[in-house]
Amino acid sequence: MPPPPPNLSAPAGYIGYDSNPTPNRALSRVRGLSKAIVVLTSVVAAATVITTLLSIGVAGDASDFLAGDITDDQFRTSLAPLSAVQSIAGVATLATGIVTMIWMFRIASNVRAFGRRTTWHPLFSIFGWFLPPFFLYVIPFLVLREQWKASDPSVDGTDGWKAEADNRTLWGWFAFYGLLPLVLFATQIGSITSAGLGTGNVETVAESLDQVSALTFISAVSVIGAALFWITFVRRLTQRHIALTNES
Repeated sequence: MPPPPPNLSAPAGYIGYDSNPTPNRALSRVRGLSKAIVVLTSVVAAATVITTLLSIGVAGDASDFLAGDITDDQFRTSLAPLSAVQSIAGVATLATGIVTMIWMFRIASNVRAFGRRTTWHPLFSIFGWFLPPFFLYVIPFLVLREQWKASDPSVDGTDGWKAEADNRTLWGWFAFYGLLPLVLFATQIGSITSAGLGTGNVETVAESLDQVSALTFISAVSVIGAALFWITFVRRLTQRHIALTNES
């Protein structure tokens, strides 16, 4: 066969093969799920800010109620907006958790489709959130840490991805979402988020609101900080993973 002529160029519209690794089975999409996670996490963070601000105003009404200056109905009326926002935050938090598990499961399955021998089975993307020590979220942290490394698009079929550096944003999320709440819990001082506004016990709620302190704001900072780190990490991991899978 004669050699090709010099200065040969590809025809218009031709797209050559890239050097990305080749999967051994069909891949799952993650871009849409990541967008949903970002939106839902933002709702949780916004609801936390609003809850903290509302608690300041309701704290005065709680003091008046305990002193007998306002009636039960009056206190319930002032409490209604706070309860509504907390309900929204609760629903958004639950939805975020569900979507996150699906997103993580798909990433874990995709990286294995590229022949990457991960330590954590994709099912740990779901059940890891409920296994001890669940209050620290150690297992989800380790799963996400491995997924970040295994999503490296520059490695093909080897274990070289294991030498990848950790993502510092993930460590920030773990500090705000796992460690700081544990420290706050260890103080054994109640906050409006743990008072049980849905219990129906108005006096218990009033006593908790009457004790609003710096811990309430620290708790809010913990949630907001975790949300910011989480949104950043979700975006970065999704971009890195899409570079591996070539998701359009």
